[in-house]
Amino acid sequence: MGKLYPMPINESPLSSDHLVKLDCRDLLVGMYVSELDCSWSDTPFPLNGFHLKNGEDIQTLLKFCKSVTIDINRGASPQKLKKSQLTILSSARKSAPAITALKVNRDAYPVNQTIKQQIDKAHAQYLLLQEQFQSVADQVRKHNELELALIRPSINVLVDLILANPQTLIWILNTESSPRYKTAYCVRAAIWATILARQFGLVESEIRLLFLGTLLADIGMQLLPERLVNKRGPFRKKQFLAYRKHVEFGLDLLSHYPDIDERVLRIVRCHHERHDGRGFPRGVRGKQLPPLARFANLAYCFERLLHTNLEERRVSPAHAISRLYKQRELKFPEQLIVEFIHIMGMYPIGSVVELNTGELALVLEQNTSERMFPVVAILATPDQSILAKPAIADLAADQSSAKSRIVSGSADMRAVTLRLEDYTFSFFGKRLGIGPLSFRL
Repeated sequence: MGKLYPMPINESPLSSDHLVKLDCRDLLVGMYVSELDCSWSDTPFPLNGFHLKNGEDIQTLLKFCKSVTIDINRGASPQKLKKSQLTILSSARKSAPAITALKVNRDAYPVNQTIKQQIDKAHAQYLLLQEQFQSVADQVRKHNELELALIRPSINVLVDLILANPQTLIWILNTESSPRYKTAYCVRAAIWATILARQFGLVESEIRLLFLGTLLADIGMQLLPERLVNKRGPFRKKQFLAYRKHVEFGLDLLSHYPDIDERVLRIVRCHHERHDGRGFPRGVRGKQLPPLARFANLAYCFERLLHTNLEERRVSPAHAISRLYKQRELKFPEQLIVEFIHIMGMYPIGSVVELNTGELALVLEQNTSERMFPVVAILATPDQSILAKPAIADLAADQSSAKSRIVSGSADMRAVTLRLEDYTFSFFGKRLGIGPLSFRL
């Protein structure tokens, strides 16, 4: 795939020749923002201006402003980009097919369980399905029968838990240690897809089919040579052509089970297709893609962004979402990504953030009315020392306090010994472990 470049800049000079007004969609990392078209107090940014340090800063601005003023004497200038670099991505988006937006019913499944009420059952069921699906995959690799009956009960329980409160599984997926099984990414992708489908308000029967179809989407990988399954880094042309066959192998395997719903087969067939038609195996595009396959495709893409290069090198959920947003209208319709961002929030539950005090904190709960001010647990001091006991802070309760703002939604934890892999599955009245330490809240 060719390299993608930033969108073209639409600028309108102001009275001063070093101030340029830009649409927020046209901002680039490195620019210096000096004025907003909204109240500064409604944003988490410093009042006297700031540099855009990463894509997350831009996505945050998009939540509050339509346009800003940049100072090209203090930051990157739009003119620094070559003309050839300003047209490729724009042209790609413009050529993307238009489709009818899906109906969204965010209130179809009201939250009726808290994370604390669900966490034990959800985590146990999640680990059980991982174990069961790895067993199913191992049998397929040995050319034995596909044991669908083994996994259906666990699927039903997990779907019920997601419908009752999706934040429980979001917490588990964002804080779990390195996956225990090679096929764990399939379970995780099925959960992400189900969470997104719940957001759209799909009927329950379709949601259950989506979970199964997403879980089975890569089952054909078990029929590929292990050197392809375990390969690190980019494929060569012949390797990629061989890798693509896993879709065909999966469909052939499932064709021996007449009870499988056709919608599940469509998910398997199209989970590598793209909105712009540059996917495989058939290169279908736009409205030719089944809606359920779109959910599965986005889920697998997000999971790959979280764990890169098969080395399970975790990136922050906020950073993965930022990269996902850049693929709108190319891999997926923008509507799907916007709704996924709405679910996850600016600061996804279970992610580590940096406060304006320099402290590191773990997001415990989102405030639905104040999305920029979640409930957090402060884990490390400004000098990067891990606290013996976390301090709980509701950033929305006292927005005037020194700890009321998040300056980075993806704190760099490499400089400290704080790692999500050191955490147990729960922070809701359960035991928490950080390395050799453990305590109860």
